[in-house]
Amino acid sequence: MFRFVSRSVAVALCGAGLAAMLAPAFGGPAMPQVAAGLLECRSAFATGYGFGSSRSVKCEYRPSMGVNHYYSGTMERIGLDFGVSDQASMLWAVIATSPAVAPGALAGKYVGISTGFSLGPGFSANMLASDDATKQVTLQPLSVSSDSGLSVSIAGATLTLEQSAAAPQ
Repeated sequence: MFRFVSRSVAVALCGAGLAAMLAPAFGGPAMPQVAAGLLECRSAFATGYGFGSSRSVKCEYRPSMGVNHYYSGTMERIGLDFGVSDQASMLWAVIATSPAVAPGALAGKYVGISTGFSLGPGFSANMLASDDATKQVTLQPLSVSSDSGLSVSIAGATLTLEQSAAAPQ
């Protein structure tokens, strides 16, 4: 019995050692992640009629290295979304495998949830992640927004960004 257990432990240890040695060749260790800059998006006036809303956004990426990049797109919400809100400002930290982020690298779709409340000035939180797991550039999953108006929301959210040549107005 003791011989069977010790042989099983030896096989398990050898298997674990072999797996650890081969891991770098097959996918390797996770890439290092660094804070590469900040993405600020400003959205236009929006009205939520109860089951969702859509608003255009103009975004500016301020990298820790290099020149600013600009994006435009839409923020769509589906779920409980009532009220009227003025221009909102959303801010995310950008996480990447390198502090040098290529222009257009943030283009794509980010999905998650959005919740907020405003009575005059208000705040909201957006928890979004890229729908492309292979991207080496992502948004910090949680952003805090400020807006003004009279609104309440808890909804599924989609932020779609496209590279834009011009600075947002």
